[in-house]
Amino acid sequence: MAYDQRGALTLLCKVRKIGRVNCQSSAKYYRRRRIAAGGVAAIVIAGAAGCGVGLQKLTGWTAQEWQPHASTTESAGPSTPAQAVPRLKKEHAPKIAPVVRDSHNAAPLNDAPKPGKQGTVTFESAGATRSAIIHVPQSAAQGRPMPLILAFHGYGEGPKTMAKYAGLNGAWGDTGTQEALVVYPAGLNKAWEGAPYSTSKPGQDVRFIRELLDALSATYAIDGNRVYSVGMSNGGGFAVMLACEMPEQFAAIASVSGAYYPDTWASCATAQSNAKDPSSIRFVPGTPIPFLEIHGRRDETIKYNGGRRHDTAYVSAMRLSSLFAGRSGCFGAPHSVAVTDKITRVAWSDCQAGAEVMHLGIDDGGHTWMGDDRGLAGTGEAQAGSKSLTTRKSERTTRVITATEEVLAFFERHRRVVG
Repeated sequence: MAYDQRGALTLLCKVRKIGRVNCQSSAKYYRRRRIAAGGVAAIVIAGAAGCGVGLQKLTGWTAQEWQPHASTTESAGPSTPAQAVPRLKKEHAPKIAPVVRDSHNAAPLNDAPKPGKQGTVTFESAGATRSAIIHVPQSAAQGRPMPLILAFHGYGEGPKTMAKYAGLNGAWGDTGTQEALVVYPAGLNKAWEGAPYSTSKPGQDVRFIRELLDALSATYAIDGNRVYSVGMSNGGGFAVMLACEMPEQFAAIASVSGAYYPDTWASCATAQSNAKDPSSIRFVPGTPIPFLEIHGRRDETIKYNGGRRHDTAYVSAMRLSSLFAGRSGCFGAPHSVAVTDKITRVAWSDCQAGAEVMHLGIDDGGHTWMGDDRGLAGTGEAQAGSKSLTTRKSERTTRVITATEEVLAFFERHRRVVG
């Protein structure tokens, strides 16, 4: 039974025979309090709407993109990391049957690890010896096509470091039993193509990944409908390059604290796009691809609102997200959700071919892989700049969200039919 405060007061007046004046005064007091509460709520709602518009104006969207859009709030427990990407129940997963990915007559990898093992493989690509750490789940022994995740490390790191802080090897999915073949490729001189400090020749790293995909497909049973890519910092920028260069190969792409230098997105952009003028950048409509972007607003290395580093301009996190929304044919303005007081989710969901673009802005997140308590992620890029690791320790750690869980949840939402 609902508690009626005014009714209870009236009954109390009758029972105790409280004077009429006092009862009326008390009733007026509660009535005034309800009116005041309603006024405060209206002010809070109006303020939230204004903040939402202000946030979008920092992204560099065009005038046509400044359309009002719905904003709601979700609740999350304060003691555990929030769940920002909507979780997909098993019964709601895309009903697309697994298909063994074609190896295109590639040779199997030498000394490839067996099911339940992890190891390093090497092979020649474009005149260079390339390597990758491969984690093979025990379920691979069953011979069924399994998902593949390519994980690209940040500048100055390496596959071993990323394997430690990302932890993508664990079980995932609604039942917690989904396993994937997880591969951590190594960039040349610990860097990836597209960044100004990269030593790779144009197209060299993209070719490496094409050949690696085929070699992996010749070695293991890979589900061609579930090939995913994720990167941290410089690796996030390279994941964006792959989304532009070979989107037909992936079911979804994710980037954490990504560095979006011009060469990472140039093959997506129009000829009139100018990296020095973010408002001029446009993406040519292309193959729709689901894209998740996670970035901290306290990132002082690759700043949330864009900037310059290594004498090169880079695009802001939200601007890049909106550009991919346009490329994937997403219709209408995005929907903004305050997941918690520190996490904002902006999503474009009405896109072609079932694609979606999602951005997570983390208020207290720095240049990090969110959830990395040891501060391993992003250290190479930080050392290349003016800040020491000691002075930026606080920006490297956030516990309000776990990037690994959000990336895997996003991947679980998407499949792609590969011809």
